Amino acid sequence: MNRILFDNDSRLAYLKFIPVLQAIYTNLDNPDAIKLPKYVKAFDLMVFKNVLSSIRTTTNTINTNLLDLENELIEQAADLGDNDAISMLAFETVERSLAEKSVSKQDYQHANKLIAQLTDMKHPLVFKLAGDLAFKQKYYNQAEQYWLQFVELEPDTIRASHVYSNLGIYYFSYREVPDLSLAKKYFLKSIRFGEIDKHIIQSHYYLGQLYVTVDPKLAKYHWEISASRGLKESFPSLGFLELNVFQNYAKSLEWFKLGVEASQDITCMIGQFDCYIVMENFKSAYETLNKLINIRQKIKEVRDSKREIPPQMVDTMNLNESVLQTFFNTRKTELEELPSKIA
Repeated sequence: MNRILFDNDSRLAYLKFIPVLQAIYTNLDNPDAIKLPKYVKAFDLMVFKNVLSSIRTTTNTINTNLLDLENELIEQAADLGDNDAISMLAFETVERSLAEKSVSKQDYQHANKLIAQLTDMKHPLVFKLAGDLAFKQKYYNQAEQYWLQFVELEPDTIRASHVYSNLGIYYFSYREVPDLSLAKKYFLKSIRFGEIDKHIIQSHYYLGQLYVTVDPKLAKYHWEISASRGLKESFPSLGFLELNVFQNYAKSLEWFKLGVEASQDITCMIGQFDCYIVMENFKSAYETLNKLINIRQKIKEVRDSKREIPPQMVDTMNLNESVLQTFFNTRKTELEELPSKIA
């Protein structure tokens, strides 16, 4: 814990950290009863909040009580005048209002007033949060401008690494005309200033995409990092790289198996089929083919039932249908010859 506090530039050590958390945690149901030690400053509370967030992301677990504690730390820091905390609460109010959740007109107006004041002060976090909100609302060009303003004010922090990753994704996928040179620049900056978290993992994955045709070994390096942290999109990418470029069929098959085990990834199942064909393991290829046929049949049955399907599930079904159609159209020769090879 002392190491995590040190990594987060905490002014207070563990023995002074715990009493503060206890004072807040035991009064989560009655915040008015919270009495903080006199040595605590607003900055300390935000550091403690970041420590809890670091533990949550590192362990990949969510404890609702500790999440409530994080939120109350922000509230207490805002009461003590911390501008980061005020920014976060103001944007939370605006976002809730946009989502048509219960927000009074007075609270909404007050939040916008605070955001305007923080913008005039050029407080860095307000630009990051404005960019994040604009991106969620699909105002991508506006998000880019806010994020660029943020990194101009705060260019070399962990928060900056998150914004660099977001900018890389914007230039890679969301700009009207992709700028892969800028995307690469920002993904590299993200890795340079960040720690291993979901943003850095994404940066490694996209760098793999950028390098795959010009430097497959470097693409493999980046994808192996993202795969080692559980980014499931990395498994099919590595599998097909090993299969088609390095022709390491055994290793390719292992990556595909990991993708299937992690999320029943259809692309990885198709990769398994291709590996088995090349390795002349026709029995396993036939078993994999039957799995793909069954998935296609299940999708058809769901569509024919005309049940109401959640939008997210519809998108997944459409993607899987497209992938399966491509598979059956492009492997006609292998599919026709397979029954005779296992006879």
